[in-house]
Amino acid sequence: MTIEIPTTENGKQPLICVPLIGTTNEEIIKEALTAQESDADVVEWRVDHYKHAADVQAVLDVLSHIRTTLKSKVLLFTFRTLEEGGQRPYSLTQYKILCKAAAESGLIDWIDIELEKAEFLGRQFIKEIKAAKVKLILSNHDFEGTPEDAVLILRIGIMNQFGADIGKLAMMPNQIQDVLRLMGIITKARGFNQLPLAIMSMGDLGKISRVSGSLTGSVFTFASLGEASAPGQIPVEHMQSYLDEFEIKMES
Repeated sequence: MTIEIPTTENGKQPLICVPLIGTTNEEIIKEALTAQESDADVVEWRVDHYKHAADVQAVLDVLSHIRTTLKSKVLLFTFRTLEEGGQRPYSLTQYKILCKAAAESGLIDWIDIELEKAEFLGRQFIKEIKAAKVKLILSNHDFEGTPEDAVLILRIGIMNQFGADIGKLAMMPNQIQDVLRLMGIITKARGFNQLPLAIMSMGDLGKISRVSGSLTGSVFTFASLGEASAPGQIPVEHMQSYLDEFEIKMES
């Protein structure tokens, strides 16, 4: 499944992405079936939740089943590391091997690579990922706080230099000003580059950032199928109506 990478133009609704977070083959496929029938545009497999995540062949086998199940959705492959909110330890070498295998499998549309891991593994690794003809998301997560704007813009610039198709920032706010700053970061970043960005302020305080993409220019947002994979996710069955309602309020 292919879908045009959204632009950061204000007024466009963000795509909706839901994560698969099952630990067993059966749970994952059941979630994939639910995701296929949902309003989601993009389905993310969070491989770090899978109990056999250390077995690359087992991962590829499940990936094949997910791909067959998701007939009309973009499939995003993500192994979230412990350092950025993931579920299990994974060495840098394991991360490199798994991500390359997924990218080269022909089974995925998008892949999420953490910015810090890209910096450690280098441009050749990113070049090999992009050579597999998958869309690259470079992501950065902070569960402690929201860095200053200059730090965020620097990270966005590095994402752009590495050749990301989309940059993703997920930050934890400690006050409402952190939410507002993050919601405004796309406009500020446009002065330096035009990289499409997905931004989300986590937790209850940041929920407004998940539905306001048509205002901020955020190109996709996360919703939950059941259990959330990050604090503040809104159930997918409500997300589309919230996006529509926000857009109507903007126009009125």
